[in-house]
Amino acid sequence: MAVTTQNLTSAAVRGVQWTTAATVLTAVMQIGYTAVMARLLDPTAFGLVAMTGVVLRFGSYFAEMGLGHALVQRAEIDGHDVRAAFTASLGLGLAVAGLAWLGAPLAVLFLKEPAVVPLVRVQALGFVLVGLGATATSLLRREMRFEALAKVEVSAYVLGYGGVGITLAVLHAGVWSLIGASLAQQFFVAFFNYLVVRHSVRFTFLRAPYGRLLGYGGRVSVVGFLEFVNGNLDTLLIGRLLGSVLLGIYNRAYMLLYLPMYFLTNSLARVAFPAFSKIQDDLPRTRALYLASSTVVATLVLPLCAGVAVAAPELVQVLLGPRWAASVPVLRVLCLSIPLSMTTLFAGVVADARANLRQKIILNLEFMALLTALFWLLKGYGLAGIAGAIGTGEVVRTFLYMRVTHRDIGISYPRLLAIYRPGLLNAAAVGLALLAVALLVRPLHAPALLALLAQMAAGAAVLGAVLLRWPTAELRPVLRQALARLRGRAALPAGAQVRLARYAAFLERAAGGSAVLEAFDNPLTP
Repeated sequence: MAVTTQNLTSAAVRGVQWTTAATVLTAVMQIGYTAVMARLLDPTAFGLVAMTGVVLRFGSYFAEMGLGHALVQRAEIDGHDVRAAFTASLGLGLAVAGLAWLGAPLAVLFLKEPAVVPLVRVQALGFVLVGLGATATSLLRREMRFEALAKVEVSAYVLGYGGVGITLAVLHAGVWSLIGASLAQQFFVAFFNYLVVRHSVRFTFLRAPYGRLLGYGGRVSVVGFLEFVNGNLDTLLIGRLLGSVLLGIYNRAYMLLYLPMYFLTNSLARVAFPAFSKIQDDLPRTRALYLASSTVVATLVLPLCAGVAVAAPELVQVLLGPRWAASVPVLRVLCLSIPLSMTTLFAGVVADARANLRQKIILNLEFMALLTALFWLLKGYGLAGIAGAIGTGEVVRTFLYMRVTHRDIGISYPRLLAIYRPGLLNAAAVGLALLAVALLVRPLHAPALLALLAQMAAGAAVLGAVLLRWPTAELRPVLRQALARLRGRAALPAGAQVRLARYAAFLERAAGGSAVLEAFDNPLTP
């Protein structure tokens, strides 16, 4: 059942709750999966799979052609649109899988690694699996049925990576355990989402619905392809110039930080795209929702990355093991680029929802030229140089996205820069707290796990204190909702109820009738 205007706000709130829960749980499982597989496999396996992923992601944008985005973004769709999306998705998946099979040997010309050829050919089956499930996934997103999507995401990860992947690794399947895990996860996502939606699987060859979907979807595909190139220049360059071993080390450092952050912010972005699409012509609400969402993400992500930068030695030793010590300096440099990349997600979502795709294409072309130049200048510094180029590029890309947002929805540059102020202050507090603990614990030569837990406890305490004592206007509604749930529990003792009531009164006084707060509380109501 489609989501109406009256229940759109509550659907968005529930969507954020479900996707956040699912992505946090998936991130935790990803950390555990990485820790297990890093001990069962050597760095070469991860490097080969990273190379394979680059080759296949090259084709993924042509296999999808933005059809899923088009189904979500359009104001109205009918049965012909759904059948056209399914027909095109499956047909493109089969075609790209076939081309990947035939063209796999060409990857050796650039990557200089013959072992990727069979991996590419088997992994290409994922295009067919994604094509089978893309329409069902898009319909669930359009209807904002994020509870179902969240349950499918977690179930597919457990069965695919935790079940198939780890089992194959224990059976000494080597690099094929990583390939099998990925394919299994894609199969379970497609199968479970279809069971929920049960859309028509009849083919259609009417021209009109294809024109409606591919006009927008084709531009989304171009943007996605350019973002793919920009996001994988590092992997391509390291694989070609430095080899699969160093690429595996870089890949683990990158994924260790990127995946948890991406899962956290992407849970918001997935809900935001259909929400922004429904209010795309209402500029005041679009501005308010964009500022609130971006500020909350920066407030949380920046201090987390500051903590990772300080605790990187213990984090790598505990999660990956002593063989991966070379990834510590790379991880620290990436702590600058990853949070900036995460906070620009909403700028891209707004551009997609408002069909402002021409500006996104220009931005990505500019970023590609900049990143290529930075790689060329810093390639002599090895992994640290590549990481430094990415960090510098992300700073520039942040300002490029500010330009797009300023021109499209009219937010001033000072207000766009103010998004980062609470997060930078929180990052300074958390970073200093962890540094103080590290300086005390490391000379004692305590086990890495104990040192990491001590730093995590200090960081969590400081971050919690600053968030509760000086909450931003955008964060106050989240805290008020959490307080309402806690105060509704009869099991809480009377003293705790009194303290919660006092804190609720503090939040009310701090709000002071903020217009931004009101917009965030109810940004989607008519």
